[in-house]
Amino acid sequence: MSYVIGLDGGATKTAAILADMEGNILNRTVAPASNYHAVGQEKSAEAMKTAIMDVLRGAGKSLQDVSATVIGLAGLNSEHDYGIYKELIDPIGLPGQLFLENDIVIAWAASTKCEPGVVVISGTGSSAFGINKEGKRYKSLGWDYIVSDQGSGYWVGIHGLQAAFKMWDGRLPEGLLLRAMLDHYSVKTAEDALEHIYSDEFLDDMKTQVASFGRRVAECAQKGDTVAQHILRQAGEELGDSVCAVIRGLGMEDEIFIVGHVGSTFKSGPLLLEPFKERILSVAPGAQIGEAEYRAQVGALIYAYYQLGMLTDELLEKLPDRDELSE
Repeated sequence: MSYVIGLDGGATKTAAILADMEGNILNRTVAPASNYHAVGQEKSAEAMKTAIMDVLRGAGKSLQDVSATVIGLAGLNSEHDYGIYKELIDPIGLPGQLFLENDIVIAWAASTKCEPGVVVISGTGSSAFGINKEGKRYKSLGWDYIVSDQGSGYWVGIHGLQAAFKMWDGRLPEGLLLRAMLDHYSVKTAEDALEHIYSDEFLDDMKTQVASFGRRVAECAQKGDTVAQHILRQAGEELGDSVCAVIRGLGMEDEIFIVGHVGSTFKSGPLLLEPFKERILSVAPGAQIGEAEYRAQVGALIYAYYQLGMLTDELLEKLPDRDELSE
């Protein structure tokens, strides 16, 4: 019997899942991060190999049993990245068909079941991607935090930190964000916070350190901090604009299609979601907006079946949805 592997490789973890050709899940596992930009090439290669071998071994299968593997990778943004990841993966010796894609593609599959549509991710970073009925691809955002990633956890976090310091020096009335910053970074004064932010510990992992404060911004917004609420509304608008750019790029304004959203930033609630939806519906009234039905590693499986010409409604019904498959 033949099997397919779906793998979601990111800057935090690498999740792998093994299934047979009928959509029955045989095993799943989690390994360390595999985004080589974040952890380096050696650790990336080791994490991907560990995830693949562990998911096979745990089901009593071997590499020779694999017919197709789909690997969705954060940090695969160019031909150069593709070449590096291919060099890291080739020594594993995967048989059958191998599909290497940016992780946004497997998120798209998890949202649309490989039908024409759009997905937007907003976690530490942000990115939007879609494919239309002609098979044309279009991407917006996803160019990393220095020039892009608007609406992401990092973007929310850095705007929250900037507002907290404005509250400290009197440019804004003091609000919940200032106290949240002190608590979040376990410091007593804004001067201490400034020293911490410029420490090697913080700067060595700045994206994650800043994005983690995004959750506190959302908490302050829910408690009534008007500055935090404004940041979340802006984030929703930015993410909505990214989806609209994809819709226009694919010529889908007058069509009915799914827009899936993925990532922790969307857990901020209506303050972010409402402006996000309003922006999209103003451009594409037929857009059906909601959380992705499946997790990314299952999206990788769906994409594998799609590429093999085997994706059916019956098979999809066997795959675990978000609620059935824990993080």
